[in-house]
Amino acid sequence: MIAKPTPQFPHRLNHDGVYDSICRVCLATVASLMDEQQLARHEDAHVCNPTRLYHLGKFPISDSADLSG
Repeated sequence: MIAKPTPQFPHRLNHDGVYDSICRVCLATVASLMDEQQLARHEDAHVCNPTRLYHLGKFPISDSADLSG
């Protein structure tokens, strides 16, 4: 079994007052909201895409891996 990295989510404040939540593992923008406190619910629901992790070199994929989800 492959150990999956635990995501961490730094927040970035944009010029328009919108906060972005960025996954440090897969580098995806998880959510962009005006209320920074509301980002947590999106972060809790985030699952890194295994194909994206593979392309970033962070997730070795076996021949039998299912990449459909």
